[in-house]
Amino acid sequence: MLKRRCIIILIFLAAVLVSGATKSWKHYMQRLPVYKRYMCSLCHTSSPPSAGDLNYFGVDFQNNNYVWDEHLAVMDSDGDGYPNGMELGDEDGDGQPEIFVERSNPGDPLNTPSSIDKDTWGIIKNLFND
Repeated sequence: MLKRRCIIILIFLAAVLVSGATKSWKHYMQRLPVYKRYMCSLCHTSSPPSAGDLNYFGVDFQNNNYVWDEHLAVMDSDGDGYPNGMELGDEDGDGQPEIFVERSNPGDPLNTPSSIDKDTWGIIKNLFND
């Protein structure tokens, strides 16, 4: 009987922890203009994420009190030469993205925006089709 109660308590505690983590990431993610492609890796270096594994952008977002604004948009958190706003599709930091999916990850210096958008790439591909 005691073993069964312990198992039930452990399951309950695990459910509470998982729901808290889900609430937490949604709370922070919804403060960014877009987050569909990279999700947690916008701010974290590992999966599943933890509080201690913030990447460059995650640290800047935290230092900015988890607020997306012009200040964070003009920063280049990962040092790749592209401002965070360019990478997240909201260059002026007003919270209204010009795109629906991120161009690249502002926390990963090896992930940079492509200079060719989807429509242009389609035109280029059609030039080479028979």
